Amino acid sequence: MKQTPLKRPPVKDNLISTLNKMGYILAKPETLNQAFIDFAGIAEAPVLDIGSAYEVATIPALKKGAVVIANDLDKCHLQLLKSQAPVSSLERLRLQPGRMPDDLDFPEGSLGAVLASRVLNFIHPTKLEECFHLIFRWLKKGGQFFYLGGSPWSGTYYRFIPQYEKNKQDNKLWPGFIEHIKDYASPERAVNLPEFVTLLDKDEVKHLMTHRQDLK
Repeated sequence: MKQTPLKRPPVKDNLISTLNKMGYILAKPETLNQAFIDFAGIAEAPVLDIGSAYEVATIPALKKGAVVIANDLDKCHLQLLKSQAPVSSLERLRLQPGRMPDDLDFPEGSLGAVLASRVLNFIHPTKLEECFHLIFRWLKKGGQFFYLGGSPWSGTYYRFIPQYEKNKQDNKLWPGFIEHIKDYASPERAVNLPEFVTLLDKDEVKHLMTHRQDLK
């Protein structure tokens, strides 16, 4: 029987849903994605795109001449990405399925750049410090980490803001942790989101950027 070719979902409101209901990606690179793409072209080592999904950052980075390690939970995403990559760049594309941080392992100082765009929010907070620690361990001297994450102030989770502010007042370590997304996210978005999310404001990101240095 002939296998039906994989197809990515259509663009809706500038968003493309993931196949595994792990959120959405923008149809075009955001400012931070573009900064990663531009830096990847001059990086002196392979670059890592965590949660790459489709081709939004990986393929433009390949076109800049970068060696790109595309990571994603869903192997179908990686197959779609590979099918869209220019043939001339395939020798510089490495597909790495798996979940961050448990399934990824790179030599210390081996990466020129790492992109984590709207993906680490779907890591349980008990694993977040390890994620940041590993990323900085993998980066070589002069390498750059490009991080973009979901905030409690984003429109999708506006109903969570009062609870977030209360959690902050109660000095909870992860005030933006939502155990059940459907309790707060708009129904039209929740249908394509996982069970939980860890929303991060600047205080939580600062904690992660500093505390990761204490991990061994």
